[in-house]
Amino acid sequence: MKKQYWFIAITVMLLSACNSGDDKPKTLADTFSFDAATQSREDDINDSIFISGLELLNIDTSQIKSFTFTISAKPGTYSEPIRASYTLDYLKTKNLVNTGDNTVTIPIFGLYSGFTNTINITYQFIDNSTYSFITNITTDTFNDTNNIYNNITTDVTPTTTPEFSFIAMKNRLYPPVIMDIDGNVRWMLPITTSSLSSIFTNNGFYIGDDRGLGIKYYSLFGGNESYSVRGSSTNIQGGFFHHNIDQGKNGFLIELEGSFNGVFKVESYLAEVDHTGLIKKEWDIGKLLRDYMIGEGDDPSNFIRDGVDWFHMNAATYSPDDDTIIVSSRENFVIKIDYDTGNVIWVLGDENKYWFSYPSLQRLSVSLNGGDKPIGQHAVSISRSGQLMFFNNGYNSINQPIGAPTGINLTSSQVEIINIDNQLKHGEVTWQFDDGIYSDVCSSAYENESGNQILINFAAADNRKKAVVMGVDKQKNKLFQYSLSSPQPCATSWNAEIVPLQNIRFQ
Repeated sequence: MKKQYWFIAITVMLLSACNSGDDKPKTLADTFSFDAATQSREDDINDSIFISGLELLNIDTSQIKSFTFTISAKPGTYSEPIRASYTLDYLKTKNLVNTGDNTVTIPIFGLYSGFTNTINITYQFIDNSTYSFITNITTDTFNDTNNIYNNITTDVTPTTTPEFSFIAMKNRLYPPVIMDIDGNVRWMLPITTSSLSSIFTNNGFYIGDDRGLGIKYYSLFGGNESYSVRGSSTNIQGGFFHHNIDQGKNGFLIELEGSFNGVFKVESYLAEVDHTGLIKKEWDIGKLLRDYMIGEGDDPSNFIRDGVDWFHMNAATYSPDDDTIIVSSRENFVIKIDYDTGNVIWVLGDENKYWFSYPSLQRLSVSLNGGDKPIGQHAVSISRSGQLMFFNNGYNSINQPIGAPTGINLTSSQVEIINIDNQLKHGEVTWQFDDGIYSDVCSSAYENESGNQILINFAAADNRKKAVVMGVDKQKNKLFQYSLSSPQPCATSWNAEIVPLQNIRFQ
């Protein structure tokens, strides 16, 4: 067996007062009878080393509201404990409660590999009293056949616990791999698949098929569901996912390539879908720009070229402040469009590129005070203060018409936050980080929930040979940093996002 389970101790808790007397009404936890040594055992529900389960025997669930597990942090580390709670009703929907023989299975994920994990299990009763006991689960050592995720180089060791602890690395090899800030793998499925187009939400990962229109959902405890993209207003033939999946207004923003009504469009189509893949909204960026430019008197035929990677969409985000979509075009600029109408509001990019030769696009161009305009950028998002944020790779265009200007290159990549006035089309750089690392393609940077700290992922550092992952605060202090080899460009961690494994709720 790859995991071993031992019971250690039982603790009954919930004392509401230190001087409670004999006449004080007893809580449900006070009267609960349970022997962990005989009424609990490991139920290994998944092939992953990082996932297991605990089966509770002879449990009267009629007065139980929820169960919570907490995996203690390994001594000497700075990541938070992994904690997840399940309502009884949720466990019933997943067939993890058997009322016939009174058993309940609690999925446990985020285990350290090659380690005896200390786990606290807490029952919450309908009167909100609680009962807890502690167990151990020992796991085998993780062995990555690609020798990547088990071979981390620590560059900056944490000295305190940051505001985030867990990072999902989207890659070409597996479903997203979750690592903690100490460099330990905490979640991984033994499946070979690309997860470049993926997003963490609903306590799991949605992964788009890079060879088709299928969507696979993997829960944190290993369950999976299958969906497919459908409901387009156009006839999509040979379509497939590329680049990222981002959070939208009413669902996910997905990027598709394929033939649309018989016209092959390369990385210039965006859609919003619900979690089952049903399309709610579509934007053909080429058509939107073409209509605008023609209306302004320009001929866009040499700029917007169907069948050619003229746009290279790699990220999109929804801005709730003004109901707009912001899209990253690696070849040209960042573009902002109205969510409902698709009208172009502004573009922000290197004016040394070919696009700036068109007067209609010049009129949309945002001026910038300080900092650098986006050049080959990735991972556009909206900061907690409502400003534009992106990873500025600094790599010029590679698919412009022959002889057309391709723009400049930067000597190192940056993270920037810019406050843009939509009416004046003017921006002010409010935060910029440059660590001297050049990552010309892929990569990402996202704020944590409070906006005080940032996860930065240099996906193609060292001439595309490794990924460098770091956390920094707004004062530009490094919180941690480690690096991983990359057998192919962007294979290891093309994009990385924060995942809140310290507080997961299944309900």
